[in-house]
Amino acid sequence: MRYRTTPRPELLKGNNTGFDDGVQSYFFFSRAQNGSDCYKTAIEMASLIKQHGLYYLQFYNTKRRPIRKRIALKTRTKNTALKLKRKLEDEFAIGAFDPWLDDTISIEGEEVSKDSTIKEALDHYIKVKSKKDWRPNTAKNAKYVLEDFVRRISNELPVGGITEDHFNTFLNRSDIKYETKRSHKKKLKTFLIWLHENNLTKLNSKKLHVNNDGGEQEESINYFTKEDIEKLTSYISGKVAKDLQKGFQKKETNALWLIDFIHWQRLSGMRLSETLNLRANDINTDTWEITIGNAHFVTKSKKKQVLPIQSVEPLKEITRSKLAECSSEDDRLFGHSCRRHTNRLFNRYLKKALPNKTYLNIHSLRHTCCIELLRAGVPIYTVQRWLRHADVKTTQRYADLLNMDISEQVGRVFT
Repeated sequence: MRYRTTPRPELLKGNNTGFDDGVQSYFFFSRAQNGSDCYKTAIEMASLIKQHGLYYLQFYNTKRRPIRKRIALKTRTKNTALKLKRKLEDEFAIGAFDPWLDDTISIEGEEVSKDSTIKEALDHYIKVKSKKDWRPNTAKNAKYVLEDFVRRISNELPVGGITEDHFNTFLNRSDIKYETKRSHKKKLKTFLIWLHENNLTKLNSKKLHVNNDGGEQEESINYFTKEDIEKLTSYISGKVAKDLQKGFQKKETNALWLIDFIHWQRLSGMRLSETLNLRANDINTDTWEITIGNAHFVTKSKKKQVLPIQSVEPLKEITRSKLAECSSEDDRLFGHSCRRHTNRLFNRYLKKALPNKTYLNIHSLRHTCCIELLRAGVPIYTVQRWLRHADVKTTQRYADLLNMDISEQVGRVFT
């Protein structure tokens, strides 16, 4: 180990003196009764770890179990993380803090522990996620589901008393549909992982499950085949034509726009909210780049993103057609803004055109884009960039689903 020759003044308390190398090591010694110095123990101190954009402090001691103990620092800023690291190391050195025994974490000046109620923990969770990660709509939807969950299991239940059964009972109620259960599961799973990461529970998120028709059903990635797309768009075209003749739909406002929308979603892989908030001035027809994220809309990553379509002729053709319909640069490309209306309209035609595939939805078109690109042999990192996945592991799920033949892919190169 390496040590500084002069200890920090704040560590010179009582009979203990700590020497710090400024990074990872401490060495302690105490003054014996006869006045001689006798070494007490050598401890490897905390390492700063960054995971999913957040900083953690990992303590290490071969004499403790587990030998490594990780503490969430609740910050994305390195300078702040370093200050917290120095502070906790100092407190640990003088015995004011023990990561192996202290189950309490501090969130924005407040504390929540295993003895706190689940309602208090949820309030902290929503506050932190809303400030750092969630967009307004995401926060609104998650808050609605999670608060309903907490009300049903009792607001006063201690965090330490919650079990996987509480989550599964809420998820598998008979009054909600299977797709709703899956949507709720994502929100509950994220909350449970947060509780686990902050040492508030020891629950396993993998034990959460949703039932369909009385039995557990594995989650799968749903997507359209090319035949499905053809059947759906052909049905919409024929149905709108009949409705126009009968006067059920108007020539100026009918559902034919849904055909372009379906092809756009399948080819671009954009999320529903991204497409509905796309405006004419977000598209540069000189470079053929689409900017996702504007003054009216914040992306999932909270950063503006660019989708280059200069070589994707089908997308350029749809873009030219929709831009011609826009009267100003601030007009929405598809002329619609309501997610609920768009989902209902899409599902109405889907039930008629593909009655055996009603489990599909608009987001399945994004899955379809990913599946088709991977099947065509597009490198996985290129697909990741096109779909703008934050982590390639997300894209890897689609590749694993395909179970693509390695021999066949290698054979394409060497034949």
